[in-house]
Amino acid sequence: MKKYNFKKVSYYFIMTLLIGVYSCSVNDDYKKFVEEGELSYTGKIDSLKILPGRNRVKLEGLIISDPKVTQLRVYWNSKKDSAIVPITRTSGVDAVSTVIENLPENIYNFEVKTFDAKGNGSIAQNVTASTYGPRYQASLTNRNMINNIPDGDRLTINFADMDRSSGVLGSEIVYTTSNGLEKTIFVDINDSNVVIPDSKFLAPLKYRTTFKPTTTAIDIFYTDYTTVQPRPTPALKNAKQPFAYDTVAGLVGGRWGTLAEPWITNAAAKTHNGVGGYDNGCCAGREKTMNLESGWGSPNYTNAKIHQVTTADANVNYQLRFTTVTSNYSTNDAAGAYLVIALGANGLPNVENVTTAPEVIAYKKIGGIDGGTLTVNFSVPQVSQISVGLVATQTGEKYCNIKSWEIIKL
Repeated sequence: MKKYNFKKVSYYFIMTLLIGVYSCSVNDDYKKFVEEGELSYTGKIDSLKILPGRNRVKLEGLIISDPKVTQLRVYWNSKKDSAIVPITRTSGVDAVSTVIENLPENIYNFEVKTFDAKGNGSIAQNVTASTYGPRYQASLTNRNMINNIPDGDRLTINFADMDRSSGVLGSEIVYTTSNGLEKTIFVDINDSNVVIPDSKFLAPLKYRTTFKPTTTAIDIFYTDYTTVQPRPTPALKNAKQPFAYDTVAGLVGGRWGTLAEPWITNAAAKTHNGVGGYDNGCCAGREKTMNLESGWGSPNYTNAKIHQVTTADANVNYQLRFTTVTSNYSTNDAAGAYLVIALGANGLPNVENVTTAPEVIAYKKIGGIDGGTLTVNFSVPQVSQISVGLVATQTGEKYCNIKSWEIIKL
C-alpha cells in the first residue's frame, strides 16, 4: 500500500491556492484600467517644423488623418512652460501654424502633442530649435563700401565681399533722388556694385546690411545705418586713343570729325566743313586722335575750344596728364594753345583771358611735347564741377595729335 506525505500535499495545496488568489487580484487590477475601454491615442501632427526667429519660434504642421483632434500642446523648459493651440478640424487636411513669443535667445527642446476633446493625447514628438537675440545681433557688421563715384545724377557704389556663413543677405541703400524724394533699394550680397541712375548729386545716403541666421528663420536682422557722403572722383571719358567721334555729324573727307560726348566742341573748332577736333588719321599712329589742325588748305583757328565737365573733391591734390602722339605746337607760338582747368560747367575762357580769368584753376601753354606728356596740378577748396580741355588760336600749319587725357589723385 502506497503511503502519502501529508505535509508535502498540504504545502502544494496552500501554494496553489495563493497563486490563484494573486491571479484573480491581478486580473481585477487590469479591469480597473480598462473599465472605460482600451487606451486611445490621437493622431500626431504631420510634417512638423519649428522655425527660429528673434526671441520667438514658429510652429508649422498638418493634421491629416484624425478627425477627433481639437488641440495642440507645446511644452518646453522641462514642461514648466507650454502653449495651447486650438484646432478646428475640417473634412480635409488642416494646416497648423502658431508663433510662440517671448523666448530669450537660447536652444530649446520642444515636446509637441495633439489632444482630443476627452483629453486623449498623441505620441509625443520632440524638436530642437533656437532663438536669436542680442548676442546674434551684436555679431553683425555692416558690409564694407569700397567707394562711391558720383557722376551727375548717376552714382556708382562698389562693395566688398562678406563671409556668407554669417547669414548675410545684402544691403539696403536709402538715398535722395534727383527730384528730392527718399528712395530705398536692395543690393544682393552676390552683387559687388550697383549703379543708381537718379541720385541727387552729392546728397548723403545711408545703408545697412540684412541677415538671416538660418535659411528657415522667420525674422530678418539689420545692422545700424551707416551714413555716407559721396566723394567725387574726377574722371574724363572718351579720353584716349582710339577716341570716338560723333557718328551723327559723321566724317568729312573720311578723316575729320567731331568728338563724341561728353566732349563739347565749339563752333570755332569745327573748321573742316562743319566738323573738327577728331582726326581719323593721315598716317600710321595718328588714327582716331584728338587734333586741331590748321594749314594745308584748312582755315586757321581762333579760340577753338574742346572740353568736358567732371567733378573734383574738396582739398584733394590732382594732376591732369596730357599726352600726344605727335605735335608741332610751341610755347613761342603767337596766341597758341592752352590746357585749362576752370571752375564750373560753363566751359573755358578765350585764349587772351586764360591767364587772368577768375574761374581758371590751373593752366599750361602747350608746346615742345612731340610724343611727350604735359602735367598740370590743381585742387579745389570745395566739391566742385570743373571744365577740363584745351583752347587754341593758331595760324599756319599747326597740329597736335592727342593720345590721351587723364586726371590722377596725387
